[in-house]
Amino acid sequence: LKADNARKWKGFDAPYANLRCIEAAAANTNIDDGLKIEREEFGKLMMGSQSAAQRHIFFAERQAAKIDGLPKDTKLRDVTKVGVIGAGTMGGGISMNFLQKGIAVTIVEMAQENLDRGVGVIRKNYEASAAKGRYSSEQVEGMMGLLTPTLSLDDLADCDLVIEAVYESMDVKKDVFGKLDAICKPGAILASNTSYLNVNEIASATKRPQDVLGMHFFSPANVMKLLEVVRGEKTADDVLATAMAIGKKIGKVAVVAGVCDGFIGNRMLSKRQQPANELLMEGATPQQIDTVFTEFGFPMGPFQMADLAGMDIGWHRDTSKEPTNVREAMCLAGRFGQKNGKGFYDYDEKRNRTPSSEALAIIEDFRSKSNRAKREISDQEIVERCLYPMVNEGYLILEEDMAQRASDIDVVWVYGYGWPVYRGGPMFWGDLEGPAKIVEALERHGVTVADSLKAKAN
Repeated sequence: LKADNARKWKGFDAPYANLRCIEAAAANTNIDDGLKIEREEFGKLMMGSQSAAQRHIFFAERQAAKIDGLPKDTKLRDVTKVGVIGAGTMGGGISMNFLQKGIAVTIVEMAQENLDRGVGVIRKNYEASAAKGRYSSEQVEGMMGLLTPTLSLDDLADCDLVIEAVYESMDVKKDVFGKLDAICKPGAILASNTSYLNVNEIASATKRPQDVLGMHFFSPANVMKLLEVVRGEKTADDVLATAMAIGKKIGKVAVVAGVCDGFIGNRMLSKRQQPANELLMEGATPQQIDTVFTEFGFPMGPFQMADLAGMDIGWHRDTSKEPTNVREAMCLAGRFGQKNGKGFYDYDEKRNRTPSSEALAIIEDFRSKSNRAKREISDQEIVERCLYPMVNEGYLILEEDMAQRASDIDVVWVYGYGWPVYRGGPMFWGDLEGPAKIVEALERHGVTVADSLKAKAN
């Protein structure tokens, strides 16, 4: 039983406490002895941090649905038909959320080939679910019958909500929203799936900024529960309330975020990734850093994640240029990640990873050319330099009113980024670690500490 559930139970105390109770019950004929062990295990769990963390997330999820300062009687806009621009992985996944709830979707692509491929993937995903018994063939056909594929933006004219999932470029998005402004009916909500771009600037491409906001889905969008709803400077109250309600209707945990680079989740992620790269240059290996993360409870570490996403995303592909970072050096060596079986790790045909001597040699070569000294890095230093800055950034986000409450930040990280639920999210965990301990470590590593975190530490 332990072996069968090792992955699912990893890091959790409760399943193993339950097993100890069962083993005790099987081994003892005296019920009083069995009940004594059960009380002891229950007491340890009840008073432990994991119970507190999971109760915190339970209530935090429900609190996240509340919009501060918004009248409870705010009338929602009707959303019976949704438009999605882009039929790629993200656009297709977003569409599936609505189709599954019986909401008609018009999906737009620029090329017929891309449109056909996207619709085909949606059908394939539904048929795979049907094969597992989740849907009947009739339900699959019913959902696909609600989908209208098209090559024309004009077909979005009667949609109540339009979500763009196009290339992450401000110029591209402003062009799309300018066209939507002319096409969409009055009162239609225009949403961007951007993961970090300025929603206010996107809204400026329209004459109706009050109808514009961000709806940042996470990949795969038909699976991941988090939805960051980004409130623009001019976003109307009823637009925000409607987006939050729609998120709940399609099974998402929606969290309100303000307009800043990366919003809540990706803004904090950058504070993790940057020091991880620095640690690599100072002597830590990808495997050591990733292991610290997985032992903490994350499903994967930053370099495993880079390999999964693809090392060549955003790479300039100019082989004549000298690499400016290790990732570019990897790409120059043809190491793109899982997609071609080699990145920071080597992968077999089943995508099982092993440490790569070639990748380590590339890192060593880049370090020597950068005149960086190599030293031993402790696991504790990795925690202090990668996770403590995330807590600090959370405090800055709160100081700037980019999140409504600390618990919202925890919800974002548990539901969108794999933060272990039994640690309660970065803000809850930061309190457990101790603000004074975090401040001391951040200052020792040269990080500017948020005023509110300093105040909490004193």
